[in-house]
Amino acid sequence: MLNHLRLKASLEDMVVIRNDRLPERKIPLREKPLPRYVLPYRGLLGLALIALFWPASWLQLGLLGHYSFFPLWLGYILTLEGLVLRRTGTSLIQRNPWTFAGMFVFAIPFWWFFEGVNQFTENWRYIGNEDRSTTHFILFSSWAFSIVVPAVLETAEYLNSTRFMDRLSTGPSVKPSKTFITGVVLMGVMCLIALTIWPRYAFPVTWLGVFFILDPINYLQSRPSVLAAVKHGEWRLPWSLALGALVCGFFWEMWNFHAIPKWEYDIAFFEVLHIFEMPLLGYGGYLPFGLETFAAYHFLAGIIGWSKGALSPEDERRQPAAYRSVADQGNRG
Repeated sequence: MLNHLRLKASLEDMVVIRNDRLPERKIPLREKPLPRYVLPYRGLLGLALIALFWPASWLQLGLLGHYSFFPLWLGYILTLEGLVLRRTGTSLIQRNPWTFAGMFVFAIPFWWFFEGVNQFTENWRYIGNEDRSTTHFILFSSWAFSIVVPAVLETAEYLNSTRFMDRLSTGPSVKPSKTFITGVVLMGVMCLIALTIWPRYAFPVTWLGVFFILDPINYLQSRPSVLAAVKHGEWRLPWSLALGALVCGFFWEMWNFHAIPKWEYDIAFFEVLHIFEMPLLGYGGYLPFGLETFAAYHFLAGIIGWSKGALSPEDERRQPAAYRSVADQGNRG
């Protein structure tokens, strides 16, 4: 009974608005802030974009519906951004707007990589753009792909701020010895090789190979990594990433269902019990995809030095001291 009440309170904490948590709206040249509010302006803008482009997409309202994918997902991202700021007093845009913008940039090559993998696995295809030129398809697709990283990381940060995640915050410690790290990286390489040789059977490892390769590299380079968190038995970060991607997956599939252009699936052995276009078992791929998104983003952004402020303060404290030192220097700069 007590566990049931705790779970109910945790789930309630994710959706209930309590006034004592709402930040005050501060206006320039005004001594006293205005009363507390439900969402920052960015969150309200996000809701407005969703209210406009969701029906435009499903009703297929000409050009507005055809090009609705990016503004609809921008609305989702800004809504989550506002919710995170309201709940925690910090957010991606508040910590570093350039890092937030960079996530859209890094998401483009990240997802194009999976489009390359799909040339072997042929698990999904796009319909509704057949009469467009190749250049249009590349530009339009890149614009759409750009929302992947910020959507997943914003959702993960929101979930990470809830009491529900307290139930998943601890777990076994994973000691990253040299042998362990080498084995994980080799496993990732084998996953990618298998995708090219046996794509019909190896397609599930599409969402594992990149993570197995890049997360250990990030750990060795003192960049943010899942391995650095679970080393000390801290599992809140990987669970928030996995569940954050699953939440995004639900909205991806739901908003895709009546849209044009859209995607369809052909997933061998899994084509049963569909929820929207995606087979039920296919949703399991979103869980490791959240980890893969985190690893790939911090690998690419870490090389360029474009990731300051990407982590919440709590997650940053769980990362290596070398990363925290660099982040502190960037924040002071």
